[in-house]
Amino acid sequence: MGIHAQPVLRFAQATAVLDLPTAVIGSEKIETGVAPREPTALRSAFRLLAEAGRVLSGGEDAARKYIVRAAALLQAESDFRERDAGHAGSATQGRLAPWQVNRVVRFIEANLSEKIGPRDFAGLVRLSTNHFAQAFRATVGEPPYAYLIRRRIERAKEMMLETEHSLAHIALECGFADQQHLTRLFTRMVGVSPAAWRRAHVATADVPHSDGSDHEARFLPQAGRAA
Repeated sequence: MGIHAQPVLRFAQATAVLDLPTAVIGSEKIETGVAPREPTALRSAFRLLAEAGRVLSGGEDAARKYIVRAAALLQAESDFRERDAGHAGSATQGRLAPWQVNRVVRFIEANLSEKIGPRDFAGLVRLSTNHFAQAFRATVGEPPYAYLIRRRIERAKEMMLETEHSLAHIALECGFADQQHLTRLFTRMVGVSPAAWRRAHVATADVPHSDGSDHEARFLPQAGRAA
């Protein structure tokens, strides 16, 4: 694992232990291209520390839990600021820098079941929503919302093949509002309904394949795809 991936992983780990909604992390609402003066991760850490102080009278264990989480967030924010300082101006010609793409892609992969969207992604890399959307499309080859939906549908395919969960359950686990929402977007993108796709593929799931590389590659984020 390269050293540049470590801050991204620490951020994902820090947000994963929070009892706050995941989409809160990095979801600073930015209406201009100016970086926020008080990043969302820091505000979340301040809230956790305040909560730790409030519960101190009730027991040290509860307070320690909030303090540990706040410390993880502060460490992640510190890592990001160092990266930002070291890579200022690294994005060229309206594209995202590799570390920005990695940060957004990892966030999406870790939060497919949550209510997340382009505004959250823009906050992660300190850009306005419009600036981020244009740069993401120029870099990845599709708009951020389209990328998110594609990854959710690919995750739904994986779950249909690998589990016996109902489509209603899979829809919620993949971030769709309900089964109807999944069915509508799945049919639009794949050409058949989820139920029909599942019947066709589960029926052939036991047929031997030469190896699993094609299946694995199909679900990797396509962050390097040309525009």
